This record gives sequence, C-alpha cells and structure tokens, in this order.
Amino acid sequence: MIGNFEIEPAEYNTPTRKYFSRSTLIVAKSLLGSYLQHRTPDGILGGMIVETEAYIFTEPGCHAYRGVTNRNRAMFGPPGYAYTYFTYGNHWLFNIVTEKEGRGCAVLIRALEPMEGIDLMWGNRPKAKREIDLANGPGKLAAAMRIGREQYGLDLLESELNISIPGSRHRKKIVDSNGGIVTTTRIGLSMGGDHPYRFYLADHPCVSVRAKG
Repeated sequence: MIGNFEIEPAEYNTPTRKYFSRSTLIVAKSLLGSYLQHRTPDGILGGMIVETEAYIFTEPGCHAYRGVTNRNRAMFGPPGYAYTYFTYGNHWLFNIVTEKEGRGCAVLIRALEPMEGIDLMWGNRPKAKREIDLANGPGKLAAAMRIGREQYGLDLLESELNISIPGSRHRKKIVDSNGGIVTTTRIGLSMGGDHPYRFYLADHPCVSVRAKG
C-alpha cells in the first residue's frame, strides 16, 4: 500500500449509467477514490484513482470544442464509455465520457495508486524508478494499465475495463485520510489552462503535479 487507505472490495459497487451522465465537474471530483480495473489476457491490473481533469465541450481545451471528428467520436456517445487518444507521438490517454449523449464531455483520468497486478505494471513501465511513479500521470497510467487503441469506445459498465465506486461513507474515509480534495487548474494546455477543472487527493503520493502553495 502506497497511500493512507486500503481498498475494501465489499465497500465498492458498479456505478449506474446515470452516475456518469451528471455534470462533468461533479463526476471528475466524485471519481477520486474509485477503483479502475483492466482484465487483460496476462492478468488483472487495477488501482485507485487519485487525480482527474474535467473537459467540457464549451471550452477550447476540450477535444469536442469544434465538433465531431473521427478521433473524438466516442466523446459524443453515451456516458460511461472510454475515450482514448494518442498524443505527443508517444503515449495514450484514457478518458471517461460524461453528461448526455451528443454533448462531448469527458473526464481525463490522470493518476492512480497501483494496487493490483503491480508486477505486470512494472513490465509495462520499465523506465519507472519507484512504485509511486508507475501511474502518476495520464500517459504513465494508460501504459501501466495497458489502455490504448483497443479500449477506445468500451463500455466501462460491461467490459474488461471497468470502474467501481465506493459508498459515500467509505469514500469520505478515503478523502479524509488523504488530506481532502484539491481543486486547481489543468496541466499542459495551450488553451483553457486557466479553468479550475483538475482535482486530486491532497496528500496522496501518486498525484502527478501538486499545485504551488
């Protein structure tokens, strides 16, 4: 265990479609403490989400800002589906579609605490120096979890790539034990970088970048 809280499977449940159809900002914040799992042919990979970013179609930082393309088509589909994309020519990023179908909103999963299949993650991320570095950034996370082109458009409620969410009391324990939630601006954007759309567990060591001050 890296962080200050252990996963208790009995306290987690599969979310409903309605969970993801809410405001993107609400979903991005509420996903902290949730469990992401990927059942691969080589074994199960999993970990607790500790950092997210919201992307809303009305602002230029979002891929859906200029409408539907072949690349972002999954963003305009039903909520609760995976939107993956290749960026900077070297890594994939993993997002979860939110709000009503046709809107083009999503939450980028930026970092997680590795908890399941850690030996496999080391194989997926051979350049990592420490366990906390295996998935402490969106590109690292996708590589560690083996999420890429093949997972584009998967239903996270009914596929090998899935999300479980903790009950309200258990989630409060997770948040409190990790120093609460920090809200800050997003990272690495040329447009829309000033929006306070990034959320993370304040004291968790697997967070990618901490807000100054």
